[in-house]
Amino acid sequence: MFTYNPRGASVSGSAPIKRPLPIPSIFRLFASPYALLTMACLMWAGNWVTARAMRFDTGPNVMALGRWIVASLVILPLAWPHLQRDWPVIRANSRVLLLLSVIGGAGYNALSYAGVAHTSAINAMLLNATVPFFIMGLSWLALRESLRRGQIAGMTLCFAGAFWVIIAGDPARAAVLAFNPGDLIVCLAMLFWAAYTVLIMKHPFKIHPTSFVAVLSVISVLALIPLAAWEAGTRPIDLTPTVLACYLYLGIGPSVLCFLFWNRGVAAIGPNRSGMFLNLVPVLGSALSAIVLGERPEIHHAVGFVLVLAGLAVGNRGRP
Repeated sequence: MFTYNPRGASVSGSAPIKRPLPIPSIFRLFASPYALLTMACLMWAGNWVTARAMRFDTGPNVMALGRWIVASLVILPLAWPHLQRDWPVIRANSRVLLLLSVIGGAGYNALSYAGVAHTSAINAMLLNATVPFFIMGLSWLALRESLRRGQIAGMTLCFAGAFWVIIAGDPARAAVLAFNPGDLIVCLAMLFWAAYTVLIMKHPFKIHPTSFVAVLSVISVLALIPLAAWEAGTRPIDLTPTVLACYLYLGIGPSVLCFLFWNRGVAAIGPNRSGMFLNLVPVLGSALSAIVLGERPEIHHAVGFVLVLAGLAVGNRGRP
């Protein structure tokens, strides 16, 4: 029986124990949950910037379809063994999985891409930060989960921040309800994502994470094909090398890698601490928008972001 000796010398005449080789610093970086969560948020921010950059090259339904086709091709080989084992559970929950895929996969992405075609990427990412409070409201309606005073205050602050971004810091626009239609479409997409999240909370099922993503990807592709075909009939698709590269990024980065990175980070440090990293999306996205799209952050963006951050801080105080 071997006994560990930190110096690597033999113990009681046994052979010396080999110490593990040192891990290169680049791999230690990818093993850090904080690095993984940050990279996930960076790629999610890149999703909004890429969609905004592609708005003249392809329609939102075709863009969403291309994203999920790439994601399906990447995730299916990885998920195949788990799909075979999880198939009885998948078949028993087929209706719920269908609804989740239509709302959270096809619907959310198509609406997001439609909205960001008519508003700035910075606006879209700031409005994305309101999702936790849409979830709180729907959880109260659907699951009868009680809301604390701090959560109500946080929801109010977050809504104020989103509303300030929508009216571009001009109260006169609120008086005449002169909203940017793109902002409203993005808000509807956020509502879809909140409904998707609450449905998962209401109907949990035990299947492997890659099985879930694979099923969601395939159903999203099937749901988007009719919409993309109709859109392609009115707007020709120009598959340039740049557009194809964007599809590869949307399908591999925000769809597959973000999922894997995010879940690894949440498993390591917990959901509450991980959730705060989502506030990096508008921060990192503002920098990407300035570099790639030339969108310059303005004062109303800063005010809206501060209000959203304050809402998140107030709403997450106390015991979860």
